[in-house]
Order: sequence, then structure tokens, then C-alpha cells
Amino acid sequence: MLCARKRSTRRLRAVLAAVVGSLLVLCGTPSPAQAAESEWTSFDGGQARVLSAVYSVAIGGATYDVARGTDNNVWFRYNGGGWRALGDFAATRTTSPPRIVEFPRGRAMALIRGLDGEIWYSQVNSGSANFWTAWTRLPAGARAIGSPLVTVSSATGDLMIEAPNANRQISYMFLRNYNGTLSPGSWTVDTHALLGTNHVDIEGNGQIAVYGTEYYESVYRSFVTGSDRRVWRITSNATNGAVRNVSQVNGGAECVTGVTAARLGDQSTVAGPGQAGYAQQQRVMISCIGNDGYVWVSTSSDGGLTFDGWRHPTGRLAPSTTTPSVFATPLSNTSWTLNVRWNGVRSSAFPDNSVVAKRIS
Repeated sequence: MLCARKRSTRRLRAVLAAVVGSLLVLCGTPSPAQAAESEWTSFDGGQARVLSAVYSVAIGGATYDVARGTDNNVWFRYNGGGWRALGDFAATRTTSPPRIVEFPRGRAMALIRGLDGEIWYSQVNSGSANFWTAWTRLPAGARAIGSPLVTVSSATGDLMIEAPNANRQISYMFLRNYNGTLSPGSWTVDTHALLGTNHVDIEGNGQIAVYGTEYYESVYRSFVTGSDRRVWRITSNATNGAVRNVSQVNGGAECVTGVTAARLGDQSTVAGPGQAGYAQQQRVMISCIGNDGYVWVSTSSDGGLTFDGWRHPTGRLAPSTTTPSVFATPLSNTSWTLNVRWNGVRSSAFPDNSVVAKRIS
């Protein structure tokens, strides 16, 4: 059920720290009417073998995809081409999924959790789709044990970076762009939420920027798996990152991975009521792997405040052991593309560790 807003930080942490005594089957409200969906198909023609789902961004009509390969390096492809090791074949090792975002405007940036537990980034060099800058480490202090969550603030234009830290709390900072020069802030620890109890739970949580109707302004919404394996929504101030509310997502899901999230519409700005694209941007999808080992999804039409019930996507069940990835389908932004690292042990429909995707509108 949807929890009421908590007024006490102590109560918030107590609820999030609750441990479920027995393993429950993922359950929720009755399934909503089925959305229009494609069949599951290979994301890249069967090229890649991965240890994570694929994360994507569209910039200027071109798409950039990144994934963690079976060699624990970060691999990328440009505009549907072949996969290459990111950084012109320089070894880039990570044990968490990479992330990719448009920052600054018009330029792709990949971010990873390094083997030192800090957050590193690389950018596509201007004028070249296949040459990336050397990896740069953000200021020490992240103590990350999972992937960074990254979203550009519509309020300030800064990049907000969140990272699950060694205490299973969230550390966050802002990266600012001054005429092409990037200036990072320092890490701040948010003590409101206690995250999942193992690496898989927290390696792929999701964050979006959206208009929050309850606050009448743009907000960040982070969707995470709590220590009770339930899905929680953390709503933060889009200017300074301060947490405004922590609530359990309705529907009763129990996840064994992190939670991915994406909204539709123009990804470079946040529209408010009465502005073009507002209704589309309020459409949000979240997804995780349930304790049955298969992909589950739920959608919202009010900016991620309430969801319409958890369900398996249509067609064959999609097995995976890592967090799915969902993003607004490039160029149209009117449907979601959901992809997973296929678990070939559970199903021989696709090769083990291949990337399998479908479109949902």
C-alpha cells in the first residue's frame, strides 16, 4: 500500500530498515490494462555479452549505449554500430553498471563506480563519436558500492550525482559546468533512507527529474530497493538535493535487484502544467527483477506519485539476475525501451548474457 508521508527521520529509517521475515512472491494490485508492446528481441543483433543491462542517451539525433562487459570493462556503441571498449580500448574496469547522460548540453558523459569505490567520468570529445577523454575521478568521499544515479537539474542545469555508499545510504554531489569547465562540489550524505542489503539490490537504482505536483515545482525522484526489498521513492529538491519525502511505492512489489526508472517526453527540460509536453513527461515507468527471477514493470501518469500496479511485460517471461534498464525510446520519446541481461539458465529463448529488449508505449 502507499505509505503516508513520514514526519520523522527516525520513523523513515525504521520503516526502511525493516527486514521481511519470509520470502514473498512479488505481488501487487490487479494488473492494469495492457499497454501496447513489442515482442522481446535482441537489442543489438546478438553482438554483445554483458554483465549489466544497457544504458542509453540520445543527443542530436544520435544514440550512445554503454554496458558492463563480461570482462568487467565498460563498452559502448554509437548510433547502433559495433561495440567498442570505452576510452579507445583503454581498460576501464567496474563491478557495477555504467551510466550515461547528456552533460554538458550536446555532449555524452559516461560515469562509473571505479574499483576504488569512487565515481569516475569520461566525455565524448567534440567532433568525434568514438573518442573519449581520459577517465577523471570526482572528489574522493563517495565510498560507493553501486552505480551512480545521474540527472540534470532543470532548475540549475547542474548534474546531480547520487551514489549508494558503504553504509547503504545515499551520498550526493553536484557537478557544475562553467563555459565548458566542469567544477565538482563535495559529497553530502543523505541519512533518510537505508538501501538494500546486498550489492545486486543497489547497483542499478534509478533517478528522474520531473514536475512534482505535490510541490508545484521540478523535483528529483529516486527509486530504490529498500532493505525490506520494497520499492521506495525519494523526492528531493532540484536545486540543492535536500530530501523532501520518502515513501513506499504503492503496489506491494518485492525486488531482488535495484529499480530502474524513466519518464517520457523531452529529456532536456522539465515541463510544468499548461506547458507543451507536460502530460507526456508525467508518464513514468519503473522496473525491477521480482523474487520469481523475472522482469516486472509498473507505470505512472502523475510523475511517479502513484503507479498502476505491477505486472510482467506481455509475451514470454524475461529472466534476469541484474537490474533492468528503461529509457525513453530515442528520437520519439513517446515510448519506453526496456532491456535486460538475459538469464540463459532460466530460458534458452536467447543466449545467456545477451541484451534483450522490447518497446512499451
